[in-house]
Amino acid sequence: MHLDEYKAKGTRSWELIVRDEHKRLLFSFRLKERSGRQIQAVLRWLRIWGVRDITTCYVDFFSAYPSAIRAVYPHAEIQYDFFHVVQNIHRHLYKALTTYRKAFKATVSAPDQQKIREALHKKLWENRYLLFTNDENLSTQQSQVLDELLVEHADTIVEQIVLFRQCLRGVLHESETFQQAVDRFAALILEGWRDVSDAFGKVMTFLEDHLENILTYLRVPDVQRHSLSECTVRGLRRIETIRQGFKTQHGRVTHLKLLVWRRYLRPVNP
Repeated sequence: MHLDEYKAKGTRSWELIVRDEHKRLLFSFRLKERSGRQIQAVLRWLRIWGVRDITTCYVDFFSAYPSAIRAVYPHAEIQYDFFHVVQNIHRHLYKALTTYRKAFKATVSAPDQQKIREALHKKLWENRYLLFTNDENLSTQQSQVLDELLVEHADTIVEQIVLFRQCLRGVLHESETFQQAVDRFAALILEGWRDVSDAFGKVMTFLEDHLENILTYLRVPDVQRHSLSECTVRGLRRIETIRQGFKTQHGRVTHLKLLVWRRYLRPVNP
């Protein structure tokens, strides 16, 4: 079961969407409030309707999910969507980069050096996303620019962000077993990455608190790393964009029914 919630365009309420392992959109519920009590009520309703043999739930980091899932499906494993894992990590590291950039820009130097610093600052800001891109996704030119940035900002948070991401890649992407990932993460703790800055400390705390369910796919067979919910949300957003949102809940439900019929129920032409 893949769960996610989002605000439908033109409304002030949250929608909880449910998708199954075959990428089928099963339900879209309007929540009275975005709370664990409401999510638990929806899950109990699903259980009453026969959705009982749930082995894995894929969710984001909304704090209400774990307790609601365990209350209704106590034996289900929880896998945090990897998109949201990376998103949380990058959000903290991006704040560290922004703090460094502002300090670098504000530093006063001699007039002849000031133009050089301004050029370096502009180059860093225009290419900041290279610091958060995996090596295999970089072009030859982008790799060269990244190398230049690391030389120009050696021994700063810029270099530390790149090195830290490489270390995290070993934990989250290259570990073959859960124990191997735990050992690699323990090594990061001993290396003192938590103390580099407040942002790095928040990343380490975030991983320490959620590592077991971030890496469920390494602990439990047949569990995948990514959720399907983000694709579902994007699909629903496309419908809303075409229609400029829906004036009534009835109109929205009607279009969702048409979507389900078109994707899953209409006859296949011979």
